[in-house]
Amino acid sequence: MHPLLADPWVAARIDAAVAPYRGLLASEDLEFLRNELAERLATDEHAARLLRRAAPRHVEQSGEAFVGDALGPDEAPEVRRASGIHSRRAGSGADE
Repeated sequence: MHPLLADPWVAARIDAAVAPYRGLLASEDLEFLRNELAERLATDEHAARLLRRAAPRHVEQSGEAFVGDALGPDEAPEVRRASGIHSRRAGSGADE
């Protein structure tokens, strides 16, 4: 098995690509085709670049954090979005 197939996201994309050949090819031939596709994705410069761009990003934690427990609307922290729009977040206190 090609090491690239250890990634579940890549393996799912390759499985989808070989799905039309199930029932037409022997299981050994399907496995060979899967490995060949993985090898091409790993070695071809253009295919590798497309794979890197298409793969989902791994995020350890969100970039937005809320600290505090009972803030009023005027005390809510400002939230900055990538779009450049600023807003205030309502507090999450129990007396709201």
